[in-house]
Amino acid sequence: MSAEELWRDLRTLMFDRSDPHGAVVAATGISFFRCKLLRRLQSGPMSAGTLAQIIGSDPPYVSITLRELESRGLLIRTEDPLDRRRRLVELTEQGRDIAARADRALATPPQAFLKLSHTDLADLERVLATLLE
Repeated sequence: MSAEELWRDLRTLMFDRSDPHGAVVAATGISFFRCKLLRRLQSGPMSAGTLAQIIGSDPPYVSITLRELESRGLLIRTEDPLDRRRRLVELTEQGRDIAARADRALATPPQAFLKLSHTDLADLERVLATLLE
């Protein structure tokens, strides 16, 4: 099997058979992109610009989405204590809950993984470690 064929099969497993985006939406009731923003804020408050840079998204779109999440009570904006011209975004308790639900949904492996033997899992772990180096 070629690298391209293997990559195709991995994509099929990850996005067609397990659908992590759909699992996050089902677990949280909000879009995958909104959850992605909330999940990145779990590490602590940050500016909208920093958040946009971290996730590789368009800053105006991130700003619009953050306003919508704020209106839902999932995050708050506060003044940056080091630079009063800047605002920081941080999760509310409800936002932390949704981010945690998204994390749990993403941590659930595809059913195919649950069928693998300990030996197969160890082999896969070794290969993935090499790929992630």
